[in-house]
Amino acid sequence: MNAPLSAKQRRKRLLPTSFVGAVLSGHSVLGLAVSVLIYLTCLSGTIVVFAQELERWEQPAGPVLTSVTPAAIDRGLSEIHAKAGSDGRAISVQLPSEASPRFVLIGGSIEGGGIKWIANAEGRPVGPVIHPVTDFLVELHANLHLPRIAGLAVVGLIGVALLALLISGVLAHPRIFREAFTLRRGGSLRVQEADLHNRLGTWGMPFFMLVTLTGAVLGAFLLMFGGMAATAYKGDFRRALTEIVGPLDSREDRRPAVVPPISPLLVAMKAREPSAEIQSIEIQQPGTRGQTISVFFEESGQLSHDQRYIFDADGRVVFSPRVQPRSLRAGALLSLPPLHFGWFGGLATKVAYGLLGLALCVVTSSGMTIWFARRRDQGRPAPAWERFWTATVWGQPATFALIAILPLIGFHDHALIVCIMMTGIVYGTACIALSNDLFNAAFRYCAAALLAAAAIFHAMC
Repeated sequence: MNAPLSAKQRRKRLLPTSFVGAVLSGHSVLGLAVSVLIYLTCLSGTIVVFAQELERWEQPAGPVLTSVTPAAIDRGLSEIHAKAGSDGRAISVQLPSEASPRFVLIGGSIEGGGIKWIANAEGRPVGPVIHPVTDFLVELHANLHLPRIAGLAVVGLIGVALLALLISGVLAHPRIFREAFTLRRGGSLRVQEADLHNRLGTWGMPFFMLVTLTGAVLGAFLLMFGGMAATAYKGDFRRALTEIVGPLDSREDRRPAVVPPISPLLVAMKAREPSAEIQSIEIQQPGTRGQTISVFFEESGQLSHDQRYIFDADGRVVFSPRVQPRSLRAGALLSLPPLHFGWFGGLATKVAYGLLGLALCVVTSSGMTIWFARRRDQGRPAPAWERFWTATVWGQPATFALIAILPLIGFHDHALIVCIMMTGIVYGTACIALSNDLFNAAFRYCAAALLAAAAIFHAMC
């Protein structure tokens, strides 16, 4: 009679050892290939979660409002129309909200920007909008300051690579959930970092999957949209985009006309949407017979925040979500930005996104630390690459802190140049054959000093 099998022998492996080993190798190779870009994207994205708060931090001066009257909106539109002059083919106002308590006048489309002014409660401009640091970080996260379509494609590919790393990380560690609360400290660096890497990866997995998937779709949207327009709409890009966001252009009629008062339009819209919270108002081709007035609003409990009514020059409704409801596909697509950045649940949600975003940065960093420790254990250290990674992990926060100081000393338009120069200096320093411990400590202290300096400078100015 054969001896009974032990519990360990009876336990069947869910995945073959050879498969796990292959996945782990692929996980390591992919992580090495894109680690710098993933870290940069995750770090900038964590900061961009607080973009509205950063704008207030950069420009604390100016009226803080909770609401404005229709008369103030009319005056604000008139003021920005006069400031924009012949270039004002579109004018708009962004109304104050809990997240952004500013009344902002814009000469240009809401999407494309243009001249921007902060207005008071009467709708009169009190000063231009100036937040170059926030704009720099948003552009960095969105497209790495590359040409827009190319940058979005690259960021989309980074999201796909990170998604692949998350999936392969789970497959490469069959016991990752069984050991979810194992965190060994005081032993070898490799074991400590591996436990930190795996535990944070396990606990943060739902969040990491959410932001990675939404980020990948957002980054690659233009490429996907181009294919959809070419096939489903036979190359008619404007028609394809109209299906998602509604009518894009005003009617071509340049005959002069007065801009209708906003109050009756808001009353008409509120009668149809009593729970709507108006976000912004945009007028295309203002002062002409072809002008259209778009009133953007959001509803509580809805993720997508750009529902709108469109009125013509005579105040008639020409587009509404009730008559022309948004498709499920369009609603899902327009829900991605608030899901990706946490802009749907107030400050508490943003703080949670910020902490989990930092955890993703730590997971990325610890993954590289594990690889370096493994090489040292195998007698194949890579000190130059370790310094390069240290320069990435601590050099980027130091660079962002330096950029935050620039506007306070009169350099409002040099963030990108300084970022490139600082990055060159940081990586150039990594070529110096210093002790890795000394190099690591020096960069940590430098980053901490610059972050403290940025906070002190902004508190004093």
